[in-house]
Order: sequence, then C-alpha cells, then structure tokens
Amino acid sequence: MQKEKIALVMLVIVIIAALSVFVVAVNTPYLDNLFQGEKTIASGDYADVNYIGHYASNGTIFGSSYTYPANKSGATPLKIFVTLNESATPGANFTAYSSAINEEFVKGFIQNLIGMKQGQTKTTAIIPPEDAYGVSPKIGDVINLTILAGRDYRIRVVSIERNVSMPAMFVQYFGSGNTDMYTIREESHYIGEHIDTYYDASFSPLWNNATVVTKINATHLWKYTTPNPNLLTNLTWVDTSTDSNPDTAFTTIYPANESSITSLNNSTFVVTNNVKINDSIKYYNTTYQSGVDFIVSDISGQNITAYYNTTSNNETTKIIQVFPHTIVYPRNTTQNITQPYPKEYIAYALSILRTYDHKVTLSLGPLADQAVYFDISVVKVYKAS
Repeated sequence: MQKEKIALVMLVIVIIAALSVFVVAVNTPYLDNLFQGEKTIASGDYADVNYIGHYASNGTIFGSSYTYPANKSGATPLKIFVTLNESATPGANFTAYSSAINEEFVKGFIQNLIGMKQGQTKTTAIIPPEDAYGVSPKIGDVINLTILAGRDYRIRVVSIERNVSMPAMFVQYFGSGNTDMYTIREESHYIGEHIDTYYDASFSPLWNNATVVTKINATHLWKYTTPNPNLLTNLTWVDTSTDSNPDTAFTTIYPANESSITSLNNSTFVVTNNVKINDSIKYYNTTYQSGVDFIVSDISGQNITAYYNTTSNNETTKIIQVFPHTIVYPRNTTQNITQPYPKEYIAYALSILRTYDHKVTLSLGPLADQAVYFDISVVKVYKAS
C-alpha cells in the first residue's frame, strides 16, 4: 500500500510538471500572475477596470462600464494598458488592452490607476479638463500636427465664428445644419522655403525645388516659380480652377506627355497643350470627387473643342467643352495660408492627435472643458514583469 501511495504521488508530480511546462510555453504572463500575491498597478501593467464617470459640477454620470451604474451591475470592465507613454504598445498576450477610456486617452484616469491594488475601489479627486478630456482651442492656440503630417506642420487658430451654416463641401462628411467655423493659419512657412508645387501629373523633376517663398503676411505667402529650363517638354499638364462657387474646384488633366513650356520670361511661362483629335482630356470635380473624359473633336487656334456623351431616359446628349490650347501662368503667385474648417473637422483631427501625443490637451470632444471624477474598481491586475 505504501508503495502504491508513493507511486500515485509521483504520478501527480509528473502531471503537474508537464502541465506547468505546457502553460509556461503557451502563456507565460498569465502563469506569472497566477502565483503572485497582492498585485499593485505600476506603469506598464494591465488591468481590468470598472468605472463610473461623473461631472464635477453636479455629480451627474456621463459614462460607465456598468449597464446599471446605480447598483453597479451588468459590468463590462475596461481593459486598460496602464501607461502614459504614447509610443508604448501592449504585449503580444494583451492586444485587447489600450490606454484609452472609450477610445479617448484620459491622463488623470491612468494616473489614478497607478498604485491601486487588485480588488481595490476608490473615488478619485476632481480631475481638471486638461488632464481629463481636454480643453477647447481658443483664438491664438497653436496645434502641432507634425506627428501626423510627418514634417513640421503647425496651425494657429485665428478666428472662431459660432453657429453658422455647414459649408457645402463638408456636408457629405458632417451633415447639414449649423456649426462653429475655426479659421486656422499655417504657421510652419518661412521666407526661402521651397514649396512642392506641381503643375503636371507626372510630378517630373521639372518642379524639384522650383518654387520658393519670398514673402509672408498674416493671411498669405508669396512664391516665385522657376521651372528647370532643361526639362520643359513631354509634360502631362494639370490645370486647376474654381467656378463661381468658391467651394467648388475643378482639375483638367491633359493627355500624357503632350504638353510643353514654350515660353519663359521673368514674369510668366506659357504652356502649349499639343493634343490630337480623339485624345482624352479628363475634367474632374475635385470637390465632389467626380469627373468625365472629354474626347477631342476639333483644334482651332487657341481652342480645343471636346465632348462627352451622357444618356438619360434612353436619350443621348452630347456635352461640349472648350479647353485652351495655350495657357499663360504667372511666376509670382500668392497662396492663402488661412482656411476655415467646421468644428467637426477640427474635433476629428484633435482626437487622432491626442491618441498619438498624450501631451496634447486641446480637444473638441463632447466632454471638453469638463472637470470630472471617477469611481474606479480594479477587478484584475496583470503584471508586466
């Protein structure tokens, strides 16, 4: 009997050892957490957390991980990657965890988690807007978009117009109705800067460093273009214009490699579009992202006549458009460096920016400018090491 007991004990030990090797191989982080004692959250750890968010002004609840916050039931804990480092990424076994609370980073929430223990609950102190859901941009504020643009790109809010109609070009994205319009100014330009300016669709070396900034004021910059004199032929020319509605822009793309710069002096350069009968000229509404191909039917003097056919109710109509054979462009041009955008557009840009740069405090989200506090309950802690 004693030998049987010893054999049984040895068998159990072997099974436990085998299982341990398997679990370690499959999921080491969970095994590490299984045998740890009381776990305190540190930066870099992972936590399952329930919360109730309150406006500091009146205690009203604005969000919760509970279906029924009043009795704290129906919980769906947040999976939080506890870090203030926006460049940190969760480990392979914790890809469902993030440092966002319902898709928005809240610095004060993360700061309050650090030091809490598994099973602990607490109510935070009041968190000011800059450490919560951000503060609304005001006139004079600079928004640094470099991390998103991949180059030095800063904009400054120069005016805010409240409760105006949504511009037509943004209706398809944000709907009709009224909005606030934020006029922003590009702050990154400087005299002597080379601006990428392309007139032809092939983006040829003709335009490399061809345009330089010569003057800047509050709303515009002045630039001067010098095409490379050795690369003036075989261009795929692009011409842009607007109609009577300034919100609508058009782009004309002439046939590939059939345009040339035929004259160049100190103030202008002349482009000749050497198209042929039956060539295709693309006429594109860049505002509404739609366009048609016109077929060249006649070339006479300065005019290129082209057409396309449209069919409605089984009837075909020929639409005629006249394009210029030669176009004169000034070498000295101005560029508006201010642009109005609806609040919704700026809000979207700021929400993305706050995801990539946790130091950004500006926001136009629904909870911007609100001081808040949280009831927090730490359900489970997974130590990173």
